[in-house]
Amino acid sequence: MRKTIAIIFAGAQAEEMSVLTFWRPKSAVIFGGAYRMIDFALTNLAVTAGIDYVGILSQYRPSSLIDHVGIGLPWDFVGNQRGVRFLPPHLGPDHADWYRGTADALHQNVDFLKLHAPDDVLIVSGDHAYSMDYGPFLRFHLERDADVTLAFTPIEHNPSRFGIGELNAEGRVMSYREKPKAPRSNLASMTVYVFKRQVLIEELGRFAALGPEERRSYHIYDEILPHMMEHRRAFGWIHRGPWEYARTLDSYHQAHQDMLGPAPRLDLAGWHVRTNPHMRRAAVPPPTRHGAAAEVVESVVSMGCEIDGHVERSVLSPDVRIARGAEVRNSVLWDKVVVEEGAVLDGVICDKRCIVRRGARIGVGDSAPPNADLPGALTCGAAVLGMDVEVPPGAEIGRNCIVYPKLGPAEITGAVPSGTTVKPPGIQS
Repeated sequence: MRKTIAIIFAGAQAEEMSVLTFWRPKSAVIFGGAYRMIDFALTNLAVTAGIDYVGILSQYRPSSLIDHVGIGLPWDFVGNQRGVRFLPPHLGPDHADWYRGTADALHQNVDFLKLHAPDDVLIVSGDHAYSMDYGPFLRFHLERDADVTLAFTPIEHNPSRFGIGELNAEGRVMSYREKPKAPRSNLASMTVYVFKRQVLIEELGRFAALGPEERRSYHIYDEILPHMMEHRRAFGWIHRGPWEYARTLDSYHQAHQDMLGPAPRLDLAGWHVRTNPHMRRAAVPPPTRHGAAAEVVESVVSMGCEIDGHVERSVLSPDVRIARGAEVRNSVLWDKVVVEEGAVLDGVICDKRCIVRRGARIGVGDSAPPNADLPGALTCGAAVLGMDVEVPPGAEIGRNCIVYPKLGPAEITGAVPSGTTVKPPGIQS
């Protein structure tokens, strides 16, 4: 029987996600109220026959990700021949560098590939949200006797944001360009690849032998894939179904709006996503409690919430508290956020444990300029609060604003104009 192991790229800081990735990689960002981004890749792998072992390439602030994944029990990666292993940069006789890119990270872990000796290596990104059975993808790879097979998905709007491929009738990759200005197709790379193991090892060896003047970058899409498309058997497989990259704050906010309503574009309930509900807990949260004055309209509410106010078109993580007389609209609130009496949130993304005091208003104004620090990533009107922010009573924060983690009444004074960023003293733009 053909043996396949999987490698997950855990992702880095993701500048376009700003304060949401200050303390965690993008793969550990909360998505859909109850999940982390990496849950989607792990769930997809768990339901795919033949994937027994997973390596996770992690580097940037991995603590919360390691706590969340643990030994892989929620995804059934536990047993004598099953497991999840984190593969951080390491000191050794030959390697003492941080990962400089995806190709470099794989090259530093060639011994891991040799140890497990699979026939094929399935590589997936841990910071995308989608539901996919990798079984048909792997069979396609085997039937074509491919050296590498890439998964693509059709993109309706602005495909130039992604790596774009062109396929012939057989499925052979005829061209691939990363973020082309004038894309010749709408087939976007999902950052899901399957390689013949020996071919991948050979290609990584060729990459490592390149001199500085020959190397374009340290990434797969620059150094490994273009060469394989010219010299190896490279094929493309098309996935048809929802796929959410959520690369920017704008797209992250919109993805959560797409989960709502009678016919949501992203129906996570139908994906049967597995997660770790016991992270830092002895038991799962209690059921959500709605008070006598509570109103909840077209929203996703996780367990453990206490709602006495008005919630509309919003996604709430566990243990959120909305006081009587408070209003929350078009927002995404992470674990343990507290919204006190009379506060109003309209289009807000709150990291964990934020407190919005009495009468504060966030998301003020009908229109706003893009955020001055991230003009290409925050334009939708959402205000974004980092972890452990305390908004003082009666404060006003406009739209397209960013508030750095752990700031409070000493830094949030007066009205915060739309499009601005509140930072700790001493940090320059």
